[in-house]
Amino acid sequence: MRTYGSDTYFETQAAALAAAYEATEKRGYTVVEPEYLWTEHVYHGTTTTYNLPLRSKKNGNIARKRLVISLYRMDSGRYELTHYFS
Repeated sequence: MRTYGSDTYFETQAAALAAAYEATEKRGYTVVEPEYLWTEHVYHGTTTTYNLPLRSKKNGNIARKRLVISLYRMDSGRYELTHYFS
């Protein structure tokens, strides 16, 4: 499965999150990111879901849409990324 033209599988958690942020910026939004997101660890065989607020690039206001990121860490150590707007 491909999401917004980006890859689904990544070697690191940081690469997966960066891809989701890049795809979001291409859609005209920026992520209002919490600090813990980059430091929180996803364990093997588990899925972690984030529901993040967005800011519009046009006017700078908080958008009604939110970015939902689902990150699954496979037993191989790679990460599977799924992201969408809600």
